[in-house]
Amino acid sequence: MLCNKDWNEAKKVFEEWWEGTLSRPLIQVIGPKEGPVSALDSWAFLRYHPDADKAMYLLFSQFSNMIFEKEAYPNVWVNRSIDRWVNLGPGSLSAYLGGDLRFDGRVNTSWFRGNFSLDELEQMEFDPDNEWWRYTCHAYEVAARRCKDKAVVSFTDLLDAVTVAAQLRGDFPTVLLKDMFLEGPELKKALERVHELFFQYYDESCKLINTPENGYSTWAGLWSKKSHFTLQCDLMVYLSPRMFREFIYPLIIKECGYFERTIWHLDGPLELNHVDDLLSIPELDCIQWIPGEGNPDPGETCWVPLYRKIQEKGKLIQMFVPPQKVMRILSQISPKGVAVNIVCETRGQMEELLKEIEKRYA
Repeated sequence: MLCNKDWNEAKKVFEEWWEGTLSRPLIQVIGPKEGPVSALDSWAFLRYHPDADKAMYLLFSQFSNMIFEKEAYPNVWVNRSIDRWVNLGPGSLSAYLGGDLRFDGRVNTSWFRGNFSLDELEQMEFDPDNEWWRYTCHAYEVAARRCKDKAVVSFTDLLDAVTVAAQLRGDFPTVLLKDMFLEGPELKKALERVHELFFQYYDESCKLINTPENGYSTWAGLWSKKSHFTLQCDLMVYLSPRMFREFIYPLIIKECGYFERTIWHLDGPLELNHVDDLLSIPELDCIQWIPGEGNPDPGETCWVPLYRKIQEKGKLIQMFVPPQKVMRILSQISPKGVAVNIVCETRGQMEELLKEIEKRYA
């Protein structure tokens, strides 16, 4: 494994964490070999489209200047990123189903647009010849070949059926929100079809990644021997608890039954309106907390009540914490079942943090 001293041992730790038997936190520390930390080109696969080999060459060059400690690993994500993995765009399923994908390299942002009717959504089929699906397949194949015994290939960000449907309906999210009030039964049929295609594209991706050998990883960077996916629904922030339970909750239940292990990407304070419903799902394994732009970061003590609430419900937690706040936040909650991802700015900062971690969790 490139830049990871003992990948086999790290995989054992991941399995213990998923099963709830790891007594210490799962800790992923990333830092630079020299100089200040530099982010990976998170848009490599779009920036160099259609040259996936060039994207991989750049990523491996950047990996070679980084250190992956504890359970951290080089995660080659054929999709978008939180500043350090590779990118096709949030909601690639929209592009596979005929949505218009636009990428602006100046601001490193992609958009998906559509103008499909509910009837058209309900009649959609898997399209092996779609331009963006074919490029994703090519990127998976290149990544799987180049990453063998060096890095982990992770899934593209399909997003979720509801948000994808909203992108494809157009004028996100207005048209689909109107559908919920005016076309409820028809919308549910369309969502069910998009949901079926979501699972189909996931299964096809598994074949290309060779998950029996590679394992399962997503943009969240949590490896698993068993099938897993990071679940989310960006559109839920616009919904009341009643509307959430009617249109989104049933789909989440199906997803939690489909995947052997699941993480929910809880994205910002507005999603906290639905956290009790999420925590009530027995098959949902983990909550990943992302406070969002302008809010206190996950290492701040104001989130401790939320973390304790999640732990009281028997769920795992993933958080991305600044290095200077890691030990403080871990001292205020149970270390069991917590996965903490830390990016250090310098090698010295990383080494000091690792000494503290070893001292506490030796």
